[in-house]
Amino acid sequence: MLMLKKLLNASICAALTLSNLAGETSFAADAEPVSKRNANLEEKAASMSSCQNFNFAIKLFTHEQANENAVVSPFSAYTALSMAANGANGKTRQEMGNTLGFQADEMDRVNRRNLQVMTTLQDQSDTVKLEIANAIFADHNYPFKDSFKAKCHEFYQAEAQSLDFKKAETVDTINDWCKEKTHGKIDKIIAKLTPNEKMVLLNTVYFKGAWATPFKKESTYQEQFLAGLKNPTNQSVDMMHIVENLPYLKEADLQAIAMPYKGLKQSLYVFLPNQNSDLKTMLASFSEANWKFWLNSFHHQSIELSLPKVRVKYSTELSATLKQIGMASAFTPNADFSDMIEPPKSVFISKVLQKTYLDIDEAGTEAAAATAVIMMARAVAMRREAPLPFKVDRPFVIALVDNDSQEILFFGAISNPQSK
Repeated sequence: MLMLKKLLNASICAALTLSNLAGETSFAADAEPVSKRNANLEEKAASMSSCQNFNFAIKLFTHEQANENAVVSPFSAYTALSMAANGANGKTRQEMGNTLGFQADEMDRVNRRNLQVMTTLQDQSDTVKLEIANAIFADHNYPFKDSFKAKCHEFYQAEAQSLDFKKAETVDTINDWCKEKTHGKIDKIIAKLTPNEKMVLLNTVYFKGAWATPFKKESTYQEQFLAGLKNPTNQSVDMMHIVENLPYLKEADLQAIAMPYKGLKQSLYVFLPNQNSDLKTMLASFSEANWKFWLNSFHHQSIELSLPKVRVKYSTELSATLKQIGMASAFTPNADFSDMIEPPKSVFISKVLQKTYLDIDEAGTEAAAATAVIMMARAVAMRREAPLPFKVDRPFVIALVDNDSQEILFFGAISNPQSK
């Protein structure tokens, strides 16, 4: 049922090449193999390191999860920053590469790998909608280099537009593009542009999938959700219920299940701290080594699942996190993005914005993410057995995974499932 070992080294942001878990079949066992037309790209990208990409994803998430509900898309952030890295040189590209998990001279392989990932992700059946879009917008006085535009178009299928950034409607144009690509779930990624902000690089991800086995609405009723340490008051939530045979993991501080979507190409992982643990303790153990150990330990189990309906909108500014994990020079006036603009001008990243939307209900999941990199000019099947209760009535972690490409598209810590 689940491609568990594939998830092991899956970057939550970029994609990695992994093998199937021997012995147990995965949810994607019946899925079509990756198209042969991408064989060359896949072969060239196969040598990309997986550890560094995984570590970027975990670092990005753990810096955000201190908030009540933190749902991020490291994949979206990685894609937008990869586009920007194509315009960087020198120390700026080196730091961006180290942070994202590649060497400065590997940009071509990164681009080809990203193209392979995007192609694979969007090669879906009619049962699931998964859409990825990229765009680059520049002030008409700061035109992109033809070579930079060509790379963004070839490897990221990015639309390129030259606009007058002094006009107020430019913000509307950018936000309208974002709204269209996320099916209205994220209608505004940018509130305004300052006079020195001259470029915006955008990525969006939209997912809508139905469960392979949906919950019955009549089996949803109000139950108590145990609040985390930051919120001492429990809350009443809509709790969904189902008995299903699912991959299951039990460890000292956590237990986990994985739920497939219709078409068996994506799954939702739910990690729940045990009664004698908490969310903070569990998240502290999310290391690459532990992923490897955990995901080889899943086994099929009849589960009596209780899962709250979730609806979360999350907004964050990733600049501080990216500086802390190694990308500091890209945010300074001394940044080198000389491969981005023609003629070369001094520009740097002013901010990296991300907004996400997540809705989990009886039918399935709808999720969207948008990441904006804003550039500023320098001023100037197992046997049946008794069901095992799995009641998600306290803060938990989710990961929405594409099984064919090994991408984890969304990663979240939920402490308040139905926050207003």
